[in-house]
Amino acid sequence: MKLTSLQLHCLALVVGSTSAFTALSPNHHVKPSPNSNHQRKIPHLRMASTNGSSSETSSVVSNDEDYDYDYDDDDVKTTAADIPTSITAQSLMWKVEQVDRVFDDPERPMYPNPLSLKPNTPLSWFVDEDDAVAAKVNVLASDTDLEQGIKAEAFTLAGPRFDIAFDPQQCKAAVVTCGGLCPGLNTVVREIVMCLRRQYGVPTTYGIPSGYRGFQDPTTWIDLDETKVRNFHNMGGSFLGSSRGGHDTKAIVDSLEKEGINLLFVTGGDGTVRGAAKVAQEVRARGLEIAVAVIPKTIDNDIPLIDRTFGFESAVNAARQAIDVAVTEAEGFPLGLGVVKVMGRNSGFIAMHSTLGSRVVDLCLVPEVDFYLDGEGGIVDHLTNRLLENGSAIVVVAEGAGQDLMASVGAAQGDVITDASGNVLLDDVGPWLVGQLKPRLNEKLKGKTPYDDEVTVKYVDPSYMVRGIPPTTSDNLFCTQLAHNAVHGAMAGLTSFLVGSVNTRECYLPIDLVANKQNVIDTNHQSMWEYVVFDTQQPSFAMQEDCRGENDVIVSASGGVIVGTDDECPI
Repeated sequence: MKLTSLQLHCLALVVGSTSAFTALSPNHHVKPSPNSNHQRKIPHLRMASTNGSSSETSSVVSNDEDYDYDYDDDDVKTTAADIPTSITAQSLMWKVEQVDRVFDDPERPMYPNPLSLKPNTPLSWFVDEDDAVAAKVNVLASDTDLEQGIKAEAFTLAGPRFDIAFDPQQCKAAVVTCGGLCPGLNTVVREIVMCLRRQYGVPTTYGIPSGYRGFQDPTTWIDLDETKVRNFHNMGGSFLGSSRGGHDTKAIVDSLEKEGINLLFVTGGDGTVRGAAKVAQEVRARGLEIAVAVIPKTIDNDIPLIDRTFGFESAVNAARQAIDVAVTEAEGFPLGLGVVKVMGRNSGFIAMHSTLGSRVVDLCLVPEVDFYLDGEGGIVDHLTNRLLENGSAIVVVAEGAGQDLMASVGAAQGDVITDASGNVLLDDVGPWLVGQLKPRLNEKLKGKTPYDDEVTVKYVDPSYMVRGIPPTTSDNLFCTQLAHNAVHGAMAGLTSFLVGSVNTRECYLPIDLVANKQNVIDTNHQSMWEYVVFDTQQPSFAMQEDCRGENDVIVSASGGVIVGTDDECPI
């Protein structure tokens, strides 16, 4: 029977260290001093015996704080070949998306993880290479036979490995923030530095200023230590600064190679992910031993497959406060109409989640659903009824909503203009919508109130207020999990991966799996959009049908579905 890496280490009697950063060398595992009297048990491992039955094994190791460590080459040695990609027959049922590795040599020696040398550390805290996270958790019970499970989608479980691929004391790391600002950027930088130094003993981490362009001048790189990043988690914006564009793959990799960087951490949105994929490809083409890890960032929550991106909850909370202001203003006047525009270029998650969270919105407009103004089932009739029933109404509109409608009535800017990241500059739907609604509603409401009041519109645009704020406590915790797991994956020798939460479990996804794709609100399957339609009682506008079957669609926890240019049937 081939043993897993955890079982190999268990048999090797690896023990805790009083210092997490004792000098490590490949294939050298700690064995108990014969003079030690303090012992603890490693948790039982159940392994199949030769007669087909199962047997439990346990190992006793020292727990003495003043323990002496002897390194012996005769101990069980671990190489990359000992780390299985598939161990059990059951694992053949799953299509686990494989993450690239920095090193291709299966005989290359691995290092014991410094975390495994910490006293009283259970083996169950470490992730085995065969652990995976199912992409879909909802099934049809009537169809759950053996055949239905074969090749089901799954992703590599994130977390610390018992073996690592790099000598921590010989490592140099770099971290860069790219694209638009987002709550939690500084927390991610802080926690990458903290995890590298405290948990692995990596002595050097550079902060790259001003996004991708900052790689071109290493003299501007910032040496980050615990003191410098201590209060980062309480700050909005990005201490390192950011920018759009400026990506030069060759120049970036040239700098990484020249400065001896072997751990690169990139945080950004969809454009940044595409840039990181190019860097990882160039690194591999040159045969460099550099791990490239991505921590996805976007308040729009438009990175596919994962539950959500960091900063999203903070942005939703800020949008909710803007809605509360609109409610106060609208209720202060007869026929008060509050209109709140929130961010959401191609994905309306902030609008949807803040609508559902506020519990007072009458109409939610998102990029994924086309709407119309006039006629039966239009938004003017719906808002007219709401104003007559309640005396006020609230509209939440995402910035990317209504772009086709504006173009059809000649209100669009005409030529397509993009920013440095390649994003199309949108027409401003907020003021346009207000200008379209007010005269139409006044005409509909004329003579229907005791004082023949006209509509009073209160327009609220929180805009950058939702992304320049410090992260909430929830986002701070989420950023910590993402940053630490990015470090664990990179130190284990994984590369070209993105770390994210799938069905509430952190996992590693190949960058190529999400690059050039988007997460949009799923309006065709049971997700969250139906809550919006049912709760607000707004019209259920015709939506472009998704021809994919239920088994071909993965709906995220935030109500999203993946679309991309290579889909056979993009929404």
